[in-house]
Amino acid sequence: MADTNSPRLSYFDSLLHANRNCQLNFATTILQGLGQGVYLLVFNLYILAVGIDADALGVILSAAPLAQAIGSIPIGMLAERIGFRKTFVIIYAVTGLARLLQASSDNITAIGGVAFFSGLALAGDFVVRIAFLAANSRPEERTQIYSFSSFLFSFSLAIGSLVAGFIPNLFLTHSLDLALAYRYTLYVAGALTLLGVVPSLLVTEASQAADRHHRTGLAPYLWGMDHFTRQHGLISLFVGLTIGMTVPFMNIYFIYNLGSSREFFGVASALALAFTMVGTAVAPFVAARVGWVRSVTNLRLLVPVAILAFAFTSSQYFGAVAYLAQYVLIQMSQPLSFAFAMYFATVQARTAVSAWLNVTFWLGNALAAPITGHFLAMTDYRSPLLIAAVTIIVAAGLNRRFFNRLELTIPMSVRSGDPLPAKEKGLPK
Repeated sequence: MADTNSPRLSYFDSLLHANRNCQLNFATTILQGLGQGVYLLVFNLYILAVGIDADALGVILSAAPLAQAIGSIPIGMLAERIGFRKTFVIIYAVTGLARLLQASSDNITAIGGVAFFSGLALAGDFVVRIAFLAANSRPEERTQIYSFSSFLFSFSLAIGSLVAGFIPNLFLTHSLDLALAYRYTLYVAGALTLLGVVPSLLVTEASQAADRHHRTGLAPYLWGMDHFTRQHGLISLFVGLTIGMTVPFMNIYFIYNLGSSREFFGVASALALAFTMVGTAVAPFVAARVGWVRSVTNLRLLVPVAILAFAFTSSQYFGAVAYLAQYVLIQMSQPLSFAFAMYFATVQARTAVSAWLNVTFWLGNALAAPITGHFLAMTDYRSPLLIAAVTIIVAAGLNRRFFNRLELTIPMSVRSGDPLPAKEKGLPK
């Protein structure tokens, strides 16, 4: 007879029985992933194609992360006031429109300004989604829900990245202007982002209503912030620095440093994201046996190996393998870290914790972008990668120091996803 309490069966059971709100959010996640995949692959190339240099690109790429760092707490508070549904609608409507406007200009100031405006809206995507999934899931299934959400995003991001490498070719058959082909491709990304409004309109607020009496205004975000939130925020800052120096600039590293084609990078990105889907699906099983904290620490300690391999290779094929390993390892660690944070966060501090995770992560991205842009303008492709390797080691070390002992207090049933007694679940169907 099969063991019905095994992590594998529990994982799929959690997903099949996720409530309607989670399923609607999964649909939005797919649309956002598709739009983001197209946008990320083409945007840097569009900027360079219209004659903007790498230094200016770094400044532009810092605008949205800076806005996300600034806007995370206000957006988190807004969600507590007006509810998840309205907040999601605002986020995806504003982001989609901003991307359409951003692709309609070749002026540095206009592009940077719209990027900042888009970042303000996107600030809520992570903050609200993490709290939303927590409010609509039980503690014992939260790791699986976060991992599946990451899985879906990675899958759709992979598809978006793959097709984005070829979409400009379709437009080039009607025009010899490469910048214009990139612009039309970015319009596709904006339209996909706007479609995220549709499933968001169908979200219900019943699960959030149960927590309304816990809301305490600004206190959990600022003067009432607990030590646990500060620790997670510091770690997230270093993770943001690592990702900010690598992922947003990968198309430039590949095309301008390794000499690959746009299509090759699109395929490499899709493969990296496909392996990420497998990684995020496996991550809960790893955490069930090794532990949340140890899993996150060990995964992040492996990242510098991949980054250094990428920094010192001259082969696009070896570079693709190194990029794949780097990206998969980071993305495997993230949902485990989120599940750990949401488990220990109190109900009244849950949105504040996710907000500060977002603030510090995007602050790291914002700081990394102009630094990386400066190095790239000098055709120095190695230095930002070396810095990124150091910052992820720091993140891993802090994670181990802060949380190793705390994890010993977690029941195995929660970490593995085994069912808890009915009276402990407390989530309405």
